[in-house]
Amino acid sequence: MLIMVKLFLFLYHNSLHMRKACFILTLLFISLLHIQCSSGKKELHRKLKEMAVELNASSPVMLDQYTRFEEASVTAENVFRYHYTVMNCTNPDSLLEVRSQALLKNIKTMFSTNNDLRIFTENDVVIEYIYTDEHHTNIRTLRINPEDYQ
Repeated sequence: MLIMVKLFLFLYHNSLHMRKACFILTLLFISLLHIQCSSGKKELHRKLKEMAVELNASSPVMLDQYTRFEEASVTAENVFRYHYTVMNCTNPDSLLEVRSQALLKNIKTMFSTNNDLRIFTENDVVIEYIYTDEHHTNIRTLRINPEDYQ
């Protein structure tokens, strides 16, 4: 009987250590996984910010008689935003409707053939095209999700 009690105490004591060790290893694994994921997001954010800075070096720029590219920006959630101003147009909604349809129609081709856009496809980046009028009033925001271009 004494041997059984000793064996029980030995197994119980070792199982507590095993549970503690498993718990600590699990916490360590989760922490490392979180650090790895967040550092990947930070690196993506840095790259997207660099792209925005490069685009902004030549802005603002008139793209056509109605559209001026103002700037590119990146949100904390890594949404890449293109900001445009619609000018010299009495009905910007109809102009943007036509352009939005054309953009959506060609977006898969653009992303599959242009290597410069690979960072978006490889990282499932959401893209927003934000159109305002000359008074900075939002006219339309076109949101492109990864499933729209993949």
